[in-house]
Amino acid sequence: MFERHHLAIYRYLLRMIGSRERAEELTQDVFLRAIKAANAYEERSSERAWLFRIARNLRLDDARHARRTPSLLPVDHAEPSAPAQQALRLSLLQALAMLPDDEREAFVLAEVVGLSYAEAAESCATTTAAIRSRVYRARMQLRATLDMPTAGKPLT
Repeated sequence: MFERHHLAIYRYLLRMIGSRERAEELTQDVFLRAIKAANAYEERSSERAWLFRIARNLRLDDARHARRTPSLLPVDHAEPSAPAQQALRLSLLQALAMLPDDEREAFVLAEVVGLSYAEAAESCATTTAAIRSRVYRARMQLRATLDMPTAGKPLT
C-alpha cells in the first residue's frame, strides 16, 4: 500500500502545507494510522480515497495545532528546478496559496495528485458535483491570477 500511494499522498500534503519536512512526516503518519485502522477499512470505498481521507484529516489536525502554536521557522515553498521554471513554479505556488482551502484542496487532489472526482469527493466527504465546481473555480482563479488565457493551454 505504501509503495502504491506514498508519492501521491506526499505531493498532496506538500501542495497543501508547503513544507517538505512536514509533508514527509505527515505522509508517514498517514500510513501509521492506516495500519492501526486497517480493520475499519470498508471494501466498498476506494483504498486511495480512504488514504487521502486520512491524509486530509491529519493535515487539518496539523493546521489546527499550528494555529495554536505558531512557528518562527520559514516555510519551504519552492522545489529545486531549472532556473527558467522557478519563477513560474513560485507564481503557481503563490496562486495556489491564495485559493480558498476547499478549492485548493479539490484542485490539488484532482489535478496534481490525479484522483478522480469521485475519489476526491470521497476523500473530502462531499459530492462529486461539489468537487467539480471547486476545481472549476480554482482553475478560473488560477488563470486570472497567473494572467493565462482561458482556452488552449493546460494549467499544469
